[in-house]
Amino acid sequence: MSSNSGQEKSEQPTDKRKKEARKKGTVTKSVDLVSAAVFMTILVAMPGVMAKGFQGFTHGFRSAVGVSTNNFSLANVDQVTRAALLPMLPPLIIITALAMTVGLVGNFAQVGFHLSGEAMKPNFKKINPATGLKRLFGKPAVFDMFKSLVKLFVFSWMVYSSIRDHWSELGMIWSLTPIQSMSLIGGLVRTILMRVGVAWLVLAVADYVFQKKQTNSQLMMTKEEVRQEMKDAESSPEMKGARMRMARKFSKMRLSQAVAEADVIITNPTHFAVAIKYEASKNHAPVVVAKGVDHLAMRIRELAKEAKVPIVENRPLARALHKQCEVGDFVPRELFQSVAEVLAYVYRTVKKVR
Repeated sequence: MSSNSGQEKSEQPTDKRKKEARKKGTVTKSVDLVSAAVFMTILVAMPGVMAKGFQGFTHGFRSAVGVSTNNFSLANVDQVTRAALLPMLPPLIIITALAMTVGLVGNFAQVGFHLSGEAMKPNFKKINPATGLKRLFGKPAVFDMFKSLVKLFVFSWMVYSSIRDHWSELGMIWSLTPIQSMSLIGGLVRTILMRVGVAWLVLAVADYVFQKKQTNSQLMMTKEEVRQEMKDAESSPEMKGARMRMARKFSKMRLSQAVAEADVIITNPTHFAVAIKYEASKNHAPVVVAKGVDHLAMRIRELAKEAKVPIVENRPLARALHKQCEVGDFVPRELFQSVAEVLAYVYRTVKKVR
């Protein structure tokens, strides 16, 4: 932990931080989750596909025998090969299409459709030996090693337990017919694969959760970074445009309506009155929806009493807001704490939650 609390990464990443990281290719993704899903899909679809493939092989073999002749030539070999293999193509296409579809859906579900040009740019830091050693002994590498050992142990146990459960039947396999023997072995193999697939899915979900926490940990921010981002946002062209649109909106709105929609009126108490509205789901900061001095301040207080909007006396805050803000402006960063305390007091007293 850093001795400077301002440099400690204790703040959750903002939406802007996440978007920038996404552009660089830093996203939560578990390769194991996609691989396990593809494996289970192939395993579930395999019996039907194999049956169709066996029918295709039988049909192809018969066709090959039918078109074969005693004359050996390249044309004859090509004809026999086509007759034998073409009927087997549909099952192979089906299983390949299923695997590709599940793989694409699995990746899309984790990261969405995103092409990161920055992630594909050459980066010489990746071939730096010091960076490589850091990755080799870092938390992700240790977790990958632990995950591999767990998978090896779990999969080995699945194979052992399945064979143990069918050991008596396997001991009598010599007395069975070839069809019965193949059925027994096929059922055992399917049981083993199903158990391995389910265990793999469970481990893959745990891996995804770890990857998500790891990504979030990498994107954590210091308090100074959050303040700097808010400062940059306030001076950005987008924020200026939003302020102008909000100012036009409130200028068209009647004073009585603006006051009625406010959360609190902060007063001087007689000379100044500033109406504040805060919608956390829409705006990053409280907004000044109306303000006035002297007679207009009195009118705002009267409208607030009629609409039952809380009135809070805070002389320095009312003067500062009236001086620094126009109607439609967000509350300045240096006044956030004071306005937040007023809003908290209002919500706590009036039990009004927006």
